[in-house]
Amino acid sequence: MPFFTNRLFRRFSSGLIGAILAGVASVSNATGLDIETITEGTGALAETGKKVEVHYTGKLTDGSVFDSSLTRGKPFSFTLGEGQVIKGWEEGILGMRVGEKRILTIPPELGYGARGAGSAIPPNATLVFEVELLDVRTPPTLIAATVDDFMSAQKEGALIIDIRREEEWRETGIIEGAHTITAFTKEGRLHPDFQSKFFSLVPTAETPVYLYCRTGNRTSSLGNALIDQVGFNNVTHLSTGIVGWKDAGKPVVAYSE
Repeated sequence: MPFFTNRLFRRFSSGLIGAILAGVASVSNATGLDIETITEGTGALAETGKKVEVHYTGKLTDGSVFDSSLTRGKPFSFTLGEGQVIKGWEEGILGMRVGEKRILTIPPELGYGARGAGSAIPPNATLVFEVELLDVRTPPTLIAATVDDFMSAQKEGALIIDIRREEEWRETGIIEGAHTITAFTKEGRLHPDFQSKFFSLVPTAETPVYLYCRTGNRTSSLGNALIDQVGFNNVTHLSTGIVGWKDAGKPVVAYSE
């Protein structure tokens, strides 16, 4: 279950299909996907684990357009192999090079299947996507900091956020200079006030953010969600949390509202 509300395309069914053949004008494979290369690319290769950025137009076989990033004026990005898009996209974009354009004719089994998608895509629809690969890059990952790493960041005035609950802050104290924003309720759900408080404090997805909790579990979950679902690219967490910080003899200050 994603933590954050996200309107980018949709969360398609998961699963990664094996590598496709590349470098030919048209390929039909055993799964029924048809791939037609209309412009060859010469840039970076789209591989499993890479974050790709594409422009696309999606049509039904009668030519009616149901979605287009070109109309919105904003490319769509996702990580190959993470199950973030329909299977036909996983298979059809894998092996492209930057600058390449393909037409993907995707059978229902690799698209939305018998369920369809709202009123725009009927059940058992074959989909036709014209896709242009704009960029390929290695996606950011959550940085696990040691106590010494975290203390260095503190001394440099980094943006540090303690995501625990108030009773925890009062029990152990907090790292001096840390902002206190509760991320999760006792039941493990995202706190209803977290998003508004967090995003008012953190101006952009490029802002370096340092997170800590009790032992690192909550910040691991939150940090990965910020990267994968929101697009943050510079998130660090204290891997041993406040417990590791205090065990190492590092100072804390009393929490006050």
